[in-house]
Amino acid sequence: MWSYEEVVHITEVNEILEKVSKGELTAEDAQKLMGTYKDEELGKQLRNIPGKEQLEVFAIILIFLVLEIMYDSLFIYGILEGWDQQFLSFVLAMAFLILGLMIDFYRRSFMPDILEAKKRRRKVITKLER
Repeated sequence: MWSYEEVVHITEVNEILEKVSKGELTAEDAQKLMGTYKDEELGKQLRNIPGKEQLEVFAIILIFLVLEIMYDSLFIYGILEGWDQQFLSFVLAMAFLILGLMIDFYRRSFMPDILEAKKRRRKVITKLER
């Protein structure tokens, strides 16, 4: 289940935490010992690559927009004329599929790629593991 090295490591972390609680170590020294000192500042952008503005992708999105309007108008016309429910569900499914493709093309081509540093979760060591 657990190897001996993992148990020793948990014990060392517990000893460091107990020294911090007694005041023998500062929090910064404990972070240096555990290797978590100087983590990235919260909200700092580690990577920010602007989106590619491609004319071809914009043309594809416009074609999808025309198809979307066509399927939406076909669906509304079919409801008013009392068409078969199975055909109307196919038309509605195609409209949602094209809408999803439009959103995906827009997201991949025009949205920037941003990676931010987030807050780390605390490492809780229960009494059972001590």
